[in-house]
Amino acid sequence: MPKKKVKKFRGSRTFGWGSHKNRRGRGNRGGAGNAGVHKHKYIKFVKLAKKGEYLFGKHGFTRPKILRKDYLNVQAVKETLRWLKEEGKLDDYTYRYLYSRPELNAGDLDEIIDRLASLGLAEKEGDVYRIDLAELGYSKLLGSGKVTRKMEVKVFEATPKAVEKIEAAGGKVVAE
Repeated sequence: MPKKKVKKFRGSRTFGWGSHKNRRGRGNRGGAGNAGVHKHKYIKFVKLAKKGEYLFGKHGFTRPKILRKDYLNVQAVKETLRWLKEEGKLDDYTYRYLYSRPELNAGDLDEIIDRLASLGLAEKEGDVYRIDLAELGYSKLLGSGKVTRKMEVKVFEATPKAVEKIEAAGGKVVAE
């Protein structure tokens, strides 16, 4: 049976931790996190840098928010919805529902298609709803949620999952 490591330290005052003043508080640790990486922890830094696990300095570039495509799309959607509300084409509930969704999912559209038809933003012929999402300011249709109604959706771009769900319900997606 191997000997326990504690036995080695019996009779020692500090158990291998240097001065008796050490280990009292947080003052013997060399800082929290990466403090001292280019100082007393330099060897650790060199080893991690060789493995690619540690980067020092600034890296990369963040595109300004005003120029990002996703930000511009959100702004366009919100402006269009505001305009539709001011014109009286959207009621408060529908406006708040769509305003809270910068991207429109197929499930969201399925939930609100009846309301859009009653407001005149979608047409209903028989059991098929027809809607142009460009009128609402949306340029892309995403595929989250359940689709239970037949819809013919005209949109600039749609994800494959959105197309699959709408076609499975008996509708179709017309990409411009």
